[in-house]
Amino acid sequence: MDGVILKTERAQTFREPGSPSWEAFAAGRWNEALRIAAQPNSDLAQFFARLGEQGSGLHRLRIVELPLTPYLIWELNFLRFRAEAGEQIRVLDADAVTELEQEHGRVPELMVAGSRAVYDVRYDETGLPVGADKVVEPEVVEGCRSQILTMLDQAEPFESFFRREVDGRTPSTAHL
Repeated sequence: MDGVILKTERAQTFREPGSPSWEAFAAGRWNEALRIAAQPNSDLAQFFARLGEQGSGLHRLRIVELPLTPYLIWELNFLRFRAEAGEQIRVLDADAVTELEQEHGRVPELMVAGSRAVYDVRYDETGLPVGADKVVEPEVVEGCRSQILTMLDQAEPFESFFRREVDGRTPSTAHL
């Protein structure tokens, strides 16, 4: 990898079948969802450590709308454990992208792999991932990379957002 991996998340709800924590959340078993998410994951910690050793890393930009959806309350709890394992996460209030979205449309769900490629992840109307479009044109990759880095600079550190907006909250209902 030639640089960091950048990921944007803009949708306020997704479906994640196959994730035991999400499945417990979706079934309304909140305490179980948290317990599963909190289980130590040495593979994940090793993955982030290897990325760091290679001079890379995964930097996630989570764009949120307030009030938080039940899904986001679950996801941000889940992401807290990924942050503890070494993922770099920052949170940006959706109000900060209003002007950008008025001009260019909704911020897409992107994964930028260094300077080599951008993956525009597609979801169906229910929030289930259905594929991704890969773009390798250097000017597009650099444009996406630059814009995400700008938004990351504007975003808040994950932990401070979590303590203020999420910690101790229970979703009113599962999002299904």
